[in-house]
Amino acid sequence: MKLKAFAKINLSLRVFERRADGYHTLESVMQSVSLCDYVTIDPIPAGIEITCDDPRVPTGKENIVYKAVEAYYKKVDSKLGIESRKLKIDNRGWKIYIEKHIPMAAGLAGGSADAAAVLYGLNLLSNIDCRLSNIELSNIASQVGSDVPFCLTGGTCLVKGRGEIVEKLEPWPQTYFVLVNPDLAVSTKWAYDEFDRLHLTVSSRIKNDLEQVVMEKYPVIAEIKNQLLTLGCNEAQMSGSGSTVFGMSKNKNDAERICKIMREKYPKTFLVESVNIGVENA
Repeated sequence: MKLKAFAKINLSLRVFERRADGYHTLESVMQSVSLCDYVTIDPIPAGIEITCDDPRVPTGKENIVYKAVEAYYKKVDSKLGIESRKLKIDNRGWKIYIEKHIPMAAGLAGGSADAAAVLYGLNLLSNIDCRLSNIELSNIASQVGSDVPFCLTGGTCLVKGRGEIVEKLEPWPQTYFVLVNPDLAVSTKWAYDEFDRLHLTVSSRIKNDLEQVVMEKYPVIAEIKNQLLTLGCNEAQMSGSGSTVFGMSKNKNDAERICKIMREKYPKTFLVESVNIGVENA
């Protein structure tokens, strides 16, 4: 089975207090876009094997995809019983190949999208007696990673809590986005820790509470944002904790022109459009 795992952008991101579990309470409107990784899932006799065309992606237990497989079968085993599950599943393991197109550590939820695709795919490939409900899948997704529940749902969603509360909204109007990644990795943990350290009072006019923190350390993000606005984007903003900046346009020709100009300086520039799904068959 081959699946498309779509990237996400944050149309808005408000950050509130740090919770007892170490995560922050957030409120974000997230949007799936057409940039995607391809995730191929094949049965093998035993184990979990992960391979990727990008050597920087870990292939062991530290990979979020590996955690997704383990979490899925932990739930299935607890629901059906290990022996019952073994009787209903022919194979004992999975080989997963990831073809990366979403930049890493870029605020686009690439790893979370891959994990969501694996949860979706495993559920379809499992015997019908072993399949989990959408609610059960979403609960597993929230255990695997904060962005995984949204990536499993996709489209336009209001996301709250630490990411586990996902409310599907009316689809965003057809919009083109120019995604510009300056090819630098921003640690999500660092961005939130720095936000806490500076005790920022964020203006309600700012749509991403982490922008100021990240731009102070990485001024190239502010430069890209200003360039996108100067070139004619309706709006421009950093996605998530960075480093990707997106510019919005309703006009495809304008978006293509802006994308071409930005790509001359930033090779990791993509022209994408809004999509209303998180995972689909490739």
